[in-house]
Order: sequence, then C-alpha cells, then structure tokens
Amino acid sequence: MAIRYAISSGNWSNPAIWDGGTLPTAADDVFANNFTVTINGTFTVLTIRNTSNTTPPVANGGGFTFANGGNLTCTASNGLIPRDISNLFLLTFDLPSGQSATLTANALTAPAATSGRNILVQNTGTFNIVGNYGMQSAVANTRATIFVNGSTTLNIIGDITCSQSNVNTSSTLWLNAGAPTINITGNVSGGLTNSFTAAVGNGIFSGVTATINITGNITTNAAPSIFLVGGTLNLIGNVTGLNAFPAILNATTAATIDLLGITTSGNAFPAVSGLTTTFVKVRGNVINTDTFYAIYAGRVTIDNNVTSWQFKDSTNTITRTLYTAGVALGNPATSNVRLGTTYGASGELTGTLTMPIPATVLLGVLTDATTGTLLMTPADFWNYLISSGFTTNSIGDRLQNASTVATTGSQIASYNI
Repeated sequence: MAIRYAISSGNWSNPAIWDGGTLPTAADDVFANNFTVTINGTFTVLTIRNTSNTTPPVANGGGFTFANGGNLTCTASNGLIPRDISNLFLLTFDLPSGQSATLTANALTAPAATSGRNILVQNTGTFNIVGNYGMQSAVANTRATIFVNGSTTLNIIGDITCSQSNVNTSSTLWLNAGAPTINITGNVSGGLTNSFTAAVGNGIFSGVTATINITGNITTNAAPSIFLVGGTLNLIGNVTGLNAFPAILNATTAATIDLLGITTSGNAFPAVSGLTTTFVKVRGNVINTDTFYAIYAGRVTIDNNVTSWQFKDSTNTITRTLYTAGVALGNPATSNVRLGTTYGASGELTGTLTMPIPATVLLGVLTDATTGTLLMTPADFWNYLISSGFTTNSIGDRLQNASTVATTGSQIASYNI
C-alpha cells in the first residue's frame, strides 16, 4: 500500500497532476490534497480521500468528480474516506442527461460534522453505483452518505443500511431536491433511533417527489427504513415492521406505494404506515402479526389473484386468512366434487360430479364414500314377472293367445262331426 496524492487539479489520466508523475495503482490510497481530480477513464485504487496526512504531507480538502464515462473502483472494505467538514463532498457526480459514470465502492459511514456527506449526486445524468452504503452514529445533523440534489437517475446495486442511534437528522441516502429516479437492487434497513422525525436514522429519506424502485427486502430496527414525503415507491421484495416503528413511513404529502412480496407487521406496529392520502397497492401476501395491521393507509387496493391477507381472531389465538377469488389453494376440480357441493376459501366453487345413490348400486360395489345397497333375490325376479306378466305388449301378453300342442289337441278332441 502506498499513499498517492494530487499536486494540481486536472484529469486523473494525466500523470502530471500526481506526485511522482505516475498514475495511482490498485495498491494505493489516493488523496485529493485540496485539489479537484476529474475521473475521466477507468481506474482502480484502494481508497479515495480528502483528509490530510503527515508523511508524506497532504492537505485537507478538495475532492473527486466524474467526467462522462468515468469509472472508478475502490477495493477497500470502506473505500471512501471523507473529511469531517460541512458540505465538503469527497466525490461529486454532476453530469447532464445522456451522460453517465460508474462507481464501484463501499462507503460505510459519513462525516461526523453537521452536513457531513460523502457523495453529491446532482444534474440529470445517470450515476451507477455498485457497493454497500451505511450510516454510523454521530451527534451531528443533516449527515448523509449519498446526497441527491437533482433529477438524476441513480442506479444502486448493494445494500442501504443505517446504524445511527441518536436523534440527529441523518440518513444514508438523502433525496433533497429535484425529481430523481432511484433504482436499487439490494436490501434497505433503518437505524436505532426511536423517532418518527424525518431523516432521523433512515436508510432512505425522500423529501422530494421521487420515484424509487427497489428489488430487495425492507426491514426496520428502531427507525423507519424508508421515510417518504410523497412520491412513488415500487417494491419487489418483503417488508417487515418491528415493535414500535414501521419499515416504510409516508408523511405530509400523498404517496403511492406498490408492494409485491410479503408484508408483515411488527408485533406492535404496521410494516407500512401513511396518511389518508397514502395509496398502497398490495400485490403479495400480507400478514398481521398478533392483532396489529400490517398496512395502515387511507387507500389500499389488492391486485391479481395471488394475494392473501392473514388476520388473527379476537382472541389472538386463531389465524384467519382471506384470499382473493381464484387463488390456487389446492382445491379439487369442480368435476371431482359431488354435484351441488359448495367449497373453496370463500365458498366460490360448486361441484358438478353426479354420483349414483347407494340404493341404486349393487350391494358391495363402491360408490362415492360408501358401497351400494341394492340386493336382487330370485323372489324379486319372480314377483316382478307375476306383477308385470300380462301388461300390454309384454311377453305374457304376447304368449297368452299362442297355440300349443295341448291346446290344439284339446280343440281337435272337442270337435264333433
């Protein structure tokens, strides 16, 4: 490992801006040294920093910014080391629409100073981030690991976490201005602060009309994982509340929250909570833990035929589950169920199978869930022939006028000449 630092502002690819006249390597910690370095190509280092150093002497301040197509990888477990000073960003993305840059790095904390922030994202371009981002506890306000200040498109592959345990306003991902589009593939969790105040210990705080698309799970600790002030949140993944705070909280302004996954309340609080103007679209299973509602909002809809909602009865001992019509619950086909039998989760199915009654099936032959009871004796046959022997067009009726040897002989014998 070596310490490398800029000796003037300029493009990263220019050896003349670096001490020693050569580019930093993958084994180096790189300091801005109070200059601005533009990332104008693809580079790999251990860390980037705008802190000071004694040997060799490196000054505080400065930072790094992206040119179009810039691609930086920091391989250390905590790749971004910022200075503790207000509004002094270590790394800036500021590109217009149609331009983009990529960062592959982990940033596990933010500066401890008020308004201490690692990354500034602004303008309208596309910024791609691969890595995990966190927020550790510090007694200072408005801190953020990633601070979004424009209508950019921000794509993150990695987890957004928060371990803050004080009541100061700080969030790992802070959406401050514009109407950004945020796409996250990863999990989001809240901090350890017992507060409903905006941006206090949230994984994500959105104070703007943003569109946030997440593929991953949302879990809360003692603070909401996601705090919304309006906008749209589309989630593919599970949401789990805790004992005192929701995982997702909407306040002040109407928001739309679309949930595709399992939404489970905490044992004392909803998983999703919002105003009467909060619109929650449920497209997955919902579980009310104990008797606490998993979703608390003014407007709730249930989409498609795979949704179920689990409740507890008034004794909190028996689970009752409501299903939308058509849910595949392992029910038999209607053609395999006795004619007229009503069944299904809500009695929406009726059997169509016609079964003979046991009295019409030969004794001992299986029919439905029993056996036939029909028993024919010789007397039954004889009595039937007697009772029906001379009905019209029966065999007896046809034979009663038929000639026999005996009847013909009698007729001849009785004939007198």
